[in-house]
Parts: sequence; C-alpha cells; structure tokens
Amino acid sequence: MKLMGPDAHAYARLHRLAIATVVAVFAAAFAAVIGTGSAGAAARVIVLGAAAPATPSCPTSCQAVGKTTGFQTSLPGAKNPFVVTVRGRLVAWSIKTGAPSTKPNPQNDNQSDLDFFNKTFGGAPKARVAVLKPIVKSIRTGHPIYKLKAQSPVEDLSDFLGQTTTFTLDTPLRVKPNNIVALTVPTWAPAFAINQSADTKWAASRKKGKCNETADILAGTPQDALGTQRSYGCVYNTARLLYSATVVADPNQAAPKTPPKK
Repeated sequence: MKLMGPDAHAYARLHRLAIATVVAVFAAAFAAVIGTGSAGAAARVIVLGAAAPATPSCPTSCQAVGKTTGFQTSLPGAKNPFVVTVRGRLVAWSIKTGAPSTKPNPQNDNQSDLDFFNKTFGGAPKARVAVLKPIVKSIRTGHPIYKLKAQSPVEDLSDFLGQTTTFTLDTPLRVKPNNIVALTVPTWAPAFAINQSADTKWAASRKKGKCNETADILAGTPQDALGTQRSYGCVYNTARLLYSATVVADPNQAAPKTPPKK
C-alpha cells in the first residue's frame, strides 16, 4: 500500500450504462427547466471523461491521491478529455472509488489501509469538482497556470467506497469553452487506476519538483480558493483519475466541428 508514486494517480469514469442513464436524466431535467417540451431539441449533453472503465487500485494495490487538484490531460484516443467545448452548465459529476482494506496491515504498524489514509491525510475521504480557466504558461516554470472559476460542494466519500457514485448539483456551475473540469481532493480519495497505457496522463496542482515524495504530498494543498491562480507543475504518467463530469450545453449551440483526419 502506498500514498502515491509517479505511476500511481488516477481518477476514472462511469460505466457505459451509468453514462447513458445520467445523460437521459439530465437532458430531460434541463429541458424542463428551460421550458421546452423536447430534451433532444433543447439541449445537448456531454460527459467529460467518458472513456472506457478502469479498475481502481484499491484494495489489491491500494493507493490514494491526497491534498491536490488534478485533471486528466490524456487518455488512449482522447487528448484533453476534461476540456469543455461548449457554453453550458455542469450539472453532475461522478467518481469511481476503490475500497481500502479494513484489516490490519503490518506495513502500516497494523493499521488498516482505511485507518492509515484517514490518519495520514487528516480525515475521511472527500472530493469535489472544480472549473478551471487556463491563463498562460508561467515564464519561470514553463507550466500552465489555471484560475479557479467555480467549484461544487465538498462530498464525503466514506459511504461510497468501492462504488461509482454520481452527485447532482443543486446549483449547476457555468462553464465556457476551454474551461477544464478538475477533481479537488481536500483530504484523500482512492479514485485511481494504475499501470495504464503510456498515453494516460494527469496533471496536479503541485509545484515542480514536489511531485512524489511523501513529505511534499502531505505539505501540499488543493486549489480551492475561488479566484486564485495556480501552476500545475506535476504530470503523472500511466495513471488515471477516476471521475467524470456531465455538462448540458446551452440551447441552440452547434456541435463542435470534428477536425479532419490526417
């Protein structure tokens, strides 16, 4: 069992059936809100991060992400899977978590993996989603800088470990093209798939060079103050953040054009 490592961070996606259900529910709900009779004609629903399912590392090789904000930058066949392409509203988000063992682990002074993470990160597993706006690359670090525009309420994941769970937003978050939907983890979350393909990457709101050591991770903080700007100096390979986000496009927007194949 590990805190994190260069190949050990990831959040994942909904199962295909869960995606279809969420799409149908929120298309209908949004149509009702804007007063139209047809969900299909009124709005288009986009699920960011809706790639093939992946298996969380817990409990087999249990790893957890902690105290950071992060987002997937690439998946097999999908670059920038969490970049918003339309004006609209983020109406729900989903997270897929592993179930850390509750049995004593000799590697943790006989604490269970669950107790170890709770103690190490200062509380129960929690998460929220954040809407980021890319600013510019930092001249000093060369890494992109992101401004926090909006975020959902924090959700306690304690009762949802080992499940794929969808949280609907009472107040949807406005999003615009080129915004990014990220996952913020104030404490920890076992929402990782490891040992993925080489084109699977995610970025974290940590300083360059402060990416893998336990002390640096525990000293880190997520980007959770509205209006703040943060450099995302750590990129992790072969791992996946197990979350997705459902966006309902504003009415009468054309679908983004598909770039021509080379």
